[in-house]
Amino acid sequence: MPTLPNAAPLAEPVAMSGRPGVLPPWVRLLLVFNIVYILSYVDRQLLSLVVGPVKASLGLSDVQIGFLQGFGFSMVLAVSALLTARRVDTGNRTRLIALAVIAWCAMTILCGVAHNFYMLLAARTGLAVAEAVVPMAVLSLLSDVAPRASLPRAAALFMMSPYLGSGLALLFGGQLLAMMAPYEGHMLPLIGAFEPWRGLFILVGAPGILIGLLILAFGREPKRPPNGGIVASQTSVWPFLRSNAAFLFTMMTFYAFLNSLAMSIYAWTPTYMIRVHGMDAAHVGIFVGPVIAICGVGGCILGTYVMSCRTAERALSHVVRQSMRLMAFSTLPLILMPLAPTPLVAVLLLAVGLTFNAAVMSSTLTPIQLFAPPELRGRATAICSLYSSAMGGMGPLAVGALTDLAFHSPKGIAYAMALSYGAALLVAWIVGPISVRWTSRVDDARIAAGTGQA
Repeated sequence: MPTLPNAAPLAEPVAMSGRPGVLPPWVRLLLVFNIVYILSYVDRQLLSLVVGPVKASLGLSDVQIGFLQGFGFSMVLAVSALLTARRVDTGNRTRLIALAVIAWCAMTILCGVAHNFYMLLAARTGLAVAEAVVPMAVLSLLSDVAPRASLPRAAALFMMSPYLGSGLALLFGGQLLAMMAPYEGHMLPLIGAFEPWRGLFILVGAPGILIGLLILAFGREPKRPPNGGIVASQTSVWPFLRSNAAFLFTMMTFYAFLNSLAMSIYAWTPTYMIRVHGMDAAHVGIFVGPVIAICGVGGCILGTYVMSCRTAERALSHVVRQSMRLMAFSTLPLILMPLAPTPLVAVLLLAVGLTFNAAVMSSTLTPIQLFAPPELRGRATAICSLYSSAMGGMGPLAVGALTDLAFHSPKGIAYAMALSYGAALLVAWIVGPISVRWTSRVDDARIAAGTGQA
């Protein structure tokens, strides 16, 4: 039987007072970095809209596309987060975010000039390296400035951004592709014969560099909370992880497989609608983009209310328990969505399933933020995310591999998605109840030891 995880004392956020009638500093910070994270997902998800043209232009397979969108991207993302985690714990997080924005926008532009798989892989790798900083740094900032009881709500609001970014990438990306279609074949320097998908990456990537420069010029770093005299840069995260390994493994496995499901939805839904239901990219953007944005945001709003706990002492177990309940409502719609007979039915099932999946994913990193001591949050989050991203990245790769190797047909993507989604949800249903029991024991231990804080 696994050992009960150690109960780490939790520091209160630094008090940050504001003038009457003015938004609290943590809310203003949240709004700014929501915009940054939206931009991150717009750049990241553009590839999902142009799978067909990219495959035709560069001669790629579905397995390679799945690797670029899933396992390869997520592993680079997680390893990069691990390597930069100490800097997040000790350095200027606002400056790190600004530099990351500039870097990933430059990499998005380079995606548009790639001429083979390896050039596209290199650009996507650079994109992942830069984007790795954002969620870890922002959640660390929120943990310092937001009231502890409000942290799940703040994290849920921050996690709206992937859905807005993914929806906007499809909606406006599809329209940009349609606008550039008449210019296909025109000769341009560096690019050669113009292809709309290349122009899409260049046009979307360029404006973000200005946003990064503005953050670099005007952003300010909030004061860190006291940590009882512990120097973060000299504190090892490994004893904490070893003593809580079984607990963290179980909890992160639950969220990792739900993450694989979410990543597959992002990566393959546009291609599924094009191949199976005969839609073009512009119509996919019009119909699927708003569904992802509206239902994703709606799910996150649902998560802000469902996940918030009135008593800080029970916040950890409350988040995991509510995640299980919300997952129950997403299971059947998401498994049945790829098998829908018409695009309307597919979109309706996607809307229902995505709403509840988004409510769960809005708080996927909250448990480790609640569990880890302040001086270890960045590194603990990065290490747990390495495992979560490795498993999560298998989702898009599995869909591509099943389509190529098992079903041997582009339209076989429907069965590949249904099988992959069902497998991910099965694992989550197995480990979820275990996570609920263990987090309840952690909360009980903290209350008994007097380390839980209201």
